Amino acid sequence: MVRRGDIQASGAVVLRGSGDEREVLVVHRPAYDDWSLPKGKTAPDEYLAVTAVREVREETGYSIRLVRQLSEPQYPVGGRSKRVRWWLAELADKKPGKHDQEADLVEWWPVQRAVTQLSYPDDVAVLTEACRAPMTRPLIIVRHAKAMNRKQWNGPDRDRRLTERGRRQAKALVGLLDAFGVGLVASSSSNRCMRTLAPYAQFAGLEIESVAALSEEVAEESPRGVVKAMAKLVAAAQQSDRPMAICGHRPVLPTMFDFLGVAPRSVLRPGELVLCYPGERGKMGQPTHIAPTL
Repeated sequence: MVRRGDIQASGAVVLRGSGDEREVLVVHRPAYDDWSLPKGKTAPDEYLAVTAVREVREETGYSIRLVRQLSEPQYPVGGRSKRVRWWLAELADKKPGKHDQEADLVEWWPVQRAVTQLSYPDDVAVLTEACRAPMTRPLIIVRHAKAMNRKQWNGPDRDRRLTERGRRQAKALVGLLDAFGVGLVASSSSNRCMRTLAPYAQFAGLEIESVAALSEEVAEESPRGVVKAMAKLVAAAQQSDRPMAICGHRPVLPTMFDFLGVAPRSVLRPGELVLCYPGERGKMGQPTHIAPTL
């Protein structure tokens, strides 16, 4: 848990190649005369995942896609505590652009060299963790953003709209879903779910697959329909080289998670998402929660 006054930062272990040819992206910072993994401080209301992507692009010029969350080491800095959220990442584009002046050298090192020559033990530890983690795409489950109260809505519930806060949450999801390179989007056919994913779909040039079976009304009558819909969506996600995001409702999410074999640690808040990863024997592994920043 981040305490008031803590310094919060985020970075990525960017890997390419495989086996003995595996390399990691490193930077030399002249201000510190060190070799390290790219990272930086988070901006106000910025998702840590977005921070990592932004900082890698600013420091190295490379665009990346996050794969999974890694550890969050903590250490003292000037009387305060600094926490760095690390992510395993891959290249979204092999050609780098321009980068800022924080790093004067950007290089790809063989992993074995990095283990012995990176300046900080924490970087070595997270690199070792990243190399042991599977490079599997997440299936992303999203609870729709904050919607109008049912008692304040006179029309059909399926048409209930997002609040102003909900619209801000939906816009904030653009950067977050882009950080993972989401390439497929599906949603309950209800307005509040569709509008949650609409800003990202427009940004990424994607069409949202509207699934009536995931709406509250249809799911209440036919829970089996939720299972069939999820089976179809998961099959499509497995055929894609990009992650899929699926938006649903609080009462329907338990059935969706049951199908995946996932047990979230709590009821999702509006705008919260869960990263689900294939585990052993086709079952999903431990999920990762990302809470809304707004």
